[in-house]
Amino acid sequence: MRKDGTLAPAAEEADRKKIWITWETQRRNESMSRRLNARLYRFDIKRNRLMRYGISLWKTLRVLVREKPALLFVQNPSLVLSLFGVSYGRLFGIPVVMDAHNAGVFPFEGQKGWANRLTHYLFRGAAFTIVSNDHLSDYVRQRGGRPVTLPDPLPEFGGQGGKRSLRGRVNVLFICSWAADEPYLEVIRAAELLKGDITIHITGKSRGKEGRTGRALPGNVVLTGYLSEEEFVGMLHSCDVVIDLTTREDCLVCGAYEATAAEKPLIVSDTKVLREFFCKGTLYTDNTHTNLAEKIREAVRNRERLQQEIRELKREQLADWEDRRREFERLLREKVEKKTGRGRER
Repeated sequence: MRKDGTLAPAAEEADRKKIWITWETQRRNESMSRRLNARLYRFDIKRNRLMRYGISLWKTLRVLVREKPALLFVQNPSLVLSLFGVSYGRLFGIPVVMDAHNAGVFPFEGQKGWANRLTHYLFRGAAFTIVSNDHLSDYVRQRGGRPVTLPDPLPEFGGQGGKRSLRGRVNVLFICSWAADEPYLEVIRAAELLKGDITIHITGKSRGKEGRTGRALPGNVVLTGYLSEEEFVGMLHSCDVVIDLTTREDCLVCGAYEATAAEKPLIVSDTKVLREFFCKGTLYTDNTHTNLAEKIREAVRNRERLQQEIRELKREQLADWEDRRREFERLLREKVEKKTGRGRER
């Protein structure tokens, strides 16, 4: 940055030629790349692992050769993409920013030594590592990385997915991908304790996992299966309460951002990081079915108050995110100028 407030040539070039590459479809990539003014390239290849990696690497290399970015963002996971991106950046002198999701900070739940060592190498090799909260930031810093805390931007739904009529008198939406860290069986058991006028809609492809309860699915549970973006947004705006749960201690669940953006009362797992970030309009559960049923009843009883609080939280989070974005972009410009040596005043 020059003394007159204008960008130095290197920073101007970086602003024009930011590239964001991901190998999976996820809302965070779309919203983050848009807010940071980076062109998004998504290669979500549905093949076996070997073919997926080979095709994705080839497509990624073609983009980099064609676009010649001045600044590169890569999503982790994938470890393969992140290693390729960091290596490419070192070879050609390009700052590389790694957007590390929880699984990118703790690959394979932290159970594989080789993956942990590779991840720590990537922390050190990236110009910055973006994480969603300060707890993860401390972990990255302790392992030699340069973390930046930047939570998911609140999504902008626009006119997508108008309201629809749902089955229950009171409708609860459990945003679920049926992953190992989501206590979905406890949610189903909680439904058995609720009155029939409260219906729980569970998103995502269950692939039969609901049968692990050993009992028939309760009549007040609806498995939505896969939902298109329009269908999901419509259901989000039509429900009364949103649930998103995890057993991970340092995970900011995506569905909670979506609930906040839609101004819906929220129930999340009782972890320190979720309490700190979703501090209004939100109830916290220990993930057991008895406590979940209790929290659902409480949310239904107090949904008008909780909705007003979640609106306040939304305003605060929007302002906080803009402050964080501006500071991050300042750091990026300084990094590019230092990397190229063209940012100093003469």
